[in-house]
Amino acid sequence: MVVLRRSAEELRIPVEAMAEVRAEGRAVEIELLGGAEPVVYRVEGISEAGAAAFGQSVGRLLPTPDGDAEAVDGLSLVDVRALPGWNRGWFSGRRPVAAVGALVYAGLVAAVGVAGGGEQVAALLGGSVALYAGCFMIYAGGRANVADWRLKRHGITVVAQFSHYTNKWRVYTYTTATGQSYTYQTSGSGTDPIEIIYDPARPGDARVGVSVLDTLIIILLLALPGSVAVVGIFLVGHSVAALWGGA
Repeated sequence: MVVLRRSAEELRIPVEAMAEVRAEGRAVEIELLGGAEPVVYRVEGISEAGAAAFGQSVGRLLPTPDGDAEAVDGLSLVDVRALPGWNRGWFSGRRPVAAVGALVYAGLVAAVGVAGGGEQVAALLGGSVALYAGCFMIYAGGRANVADWRLKRHGITVVAQFSHYTNKWRVYTYTTATGQSYTYQTSGSGTDPIEIIYDPARPGDARVGVSVLDTLIIILLLALPGSVAVVGIFLVGHSVAALWGGA
């Protein structure tokens, strides 16, 4: 049996449910038996040696296909269990920092309310939302745009061939200039070949090519969250100024 853990659940996959186990670079794929489309669970971020050893050891345990036997639905044999609550304890990760930040912000709202009244509190709350939303959209869009620009400038374009479907993605395979094979996952449907760009320094890091027009559109779209963030800064600053009698 193979046990896979996610953030909130644990999957127990018996070998009787497996059709094939594949090691692909630093990833392992477990394909289940049965179904109109194959269901594949993918584990990434392991060493190539570990992936190869896992694939070989589990592969030897798989039952020999029997054409006369009744078809098995592998997905029905997978046992899904929720992880115990203590594994996601309240004081783990960033939650304590978020709690302290919430308390400080609540104190600021109360102080602004005492000094400036309800209008200043409304301005502070609205400005905070605008500032957070604007900064988050700028960060997310800017990060993606920089990564696309870097990959377009330094990457290598190849044609990826469709391989199979997983439970969430379409999986394509591509070969690098050095002859190594990697996989690329994307959403949607269809099996036509696609052009992707991969990073020579990290051949497993690839994405569909982005045109110059797409990049310009993203930059122009970032102007909107930038304006929202500026409005948020103005509202928050105006509200906080009430603490010093500046309103």
